[in-house]
Parts: sequence; structure tokens; C-alpha cells
Amino acid sequence: MQNYYFYSVKINPRMKHQTVLIDDDQLARNVLRRILEQNFPDIEILGEADSVASGVELINKVKPNLVFLDIEMPDGTGFGLIEQLPEVHFKLVFTTSYSDYAITAFKYSAFDYLVKPILLENVRSTMNRLNDIPVLNEKQRVEVLMQNMTATVENGDTIIALPEMNGFSLVKVKDIIRCEGERNYSRIFFKDGKSVLVSRTLLEFDNLLAPLGFFRIHRSHLVSLKHISRYLKTDGGMIELTDKTQLRVSPRYKDELLDRLLHNRI
Repeated sequence: MQNYYFYSVKINPRMKHQTVLIDDDQLARNVLRRILEQNFPDIEILGEADSVASGVELINKVKPNLVFLDIEMPDGTGFGLIEQLPEVHFKLVFTTSYSDYAITAFKYSAFDYLVKPILLENVRSTMNRLNDIPVLNEKQRVEVLMQNMTATVENGDTIIALPEMNGFSLVKVKDIIRCEGERNYSRIFFKDGKSVLVSRTLLEFDNLLAPLGFFRIHRSHLVSLKHISRYLKTDGGMIELTDKTQLRVSPRYKDELLDRLLHNRI
């Protein structure tokens, strides 16, 4: 039997997070609800659901601005639930027991996620990030997430979401030439000559893009190995990229870079 549980509450219009929990595992819902209620006073839980069907019904009824959504449920997936909604104007956090490869897909798509068993410190990190993200129509990003769940690194189809002031831009990894760190921001350079400033550190992009053929050549520069056209001995070591940009290679990264280039480990 599939149910949803609607809590009769008086909504405070100043409240930031009017929330529903959708998960077929009642114990997991109980744990998450307890963490939220005991630690986050700006959370108002409007209800819970235990299936895709009841989740759709609950969302349409209470119109939350934050949804914690399980991926695997008896009557379908969280992705299928999103597809049944005409619009998705709420912040979305996935709860999952998925393996590492799927977690990587979440990162590419800039979605927040909580891995079960859910812990307070992970919820706290998620809530801190959500405060800086506007409420958007998330359906397009869900489509990107689904594509990244099935795409392989080799086929070059991986898409990542880059956070912007009013939302996200979706870009193909193969179109990125390099990333340059600017304190708490990174500037991303594309092969069409355009660039964009993104509110993520270079370390975050290093962690995200290193498995996709990017290499840190300097504390301020992360480059696509596929876009390196020449290695130069000038100034102790430099590279030239396909857009003719020349960058110095830090001595600490030089040997590993040459090893990867010479042995075609790109």
C-alpha cells in the first residue's frame, strides 16, 4: 500500500524551507526527519510519502520548496517522479545508497545528495549549500543527471552543471580547455573562446574533472590533457594549449605531466 502523510501545519511565510520527505524506507525517513527537526529551525516538514505515486500526489498538494527524494522505490525511481511533474520549482536533494560511480554523476550535475545511512554532518553541509541556491525548474538538470548516470568517460558525452548567479549552465566537458583559480572562484575557458566565472574553487574542479582527463599543472591552473598541443622547455617547462595559450608548469607537477603525455595516459 502506498501512502503519503500530510502534516497540518501553519506555514510561516518567512520560512525558507517548506519540505517533504519521499522514501519507501520508513526508518530512513524517521532518521532524516529527526535530524531536520532537531537541528534546523528553518525547516518545516509538510509531509512524507513512501512511493513515486504518493510522492507526486503530495508534492502537487502542498507545493514544497525543498524535497528530499529517494532514488529507488517499489513503483519506480525518483527520476520517474520528476518526469511526472509539469514543473519542478523546488530545491531537490537525492537520498541514495548508490555506488561511487553514481555519486560522481550527482557531482557532475551539481545536485546535492545524502548517502544512507544519513548523518547530521552531511545534512548540515547540504543545508549550507542549499541556502545559496535559488529555487529553479530542475527538470533539465535531472535529465543531465540521468544522462551522466549512463554515460561513460570514454564517449565524451559527460555534461557538468556550472553554478551561476541565477541558476546553472550545462556544458560538455570535452568543450573545456582549462580552468584558472581566482581565490574562491574559477574561470572556465572553452574551445570556442568564451569563458565564465564560477563560484567554485579550483580544488573542487580538480576533484571533479581529474577522472575525465584534466591535470593540475600549477596551483592556479587545471588543464585538459587532450587540449595540450605542445610542451616547451622555456622557463623550466611550459605547455601550449589548442587555443594558443601558454602556461608555466610548476616543478612539483612536471614529472607526472611528462609521464602522462609521453605515455599517452590522457
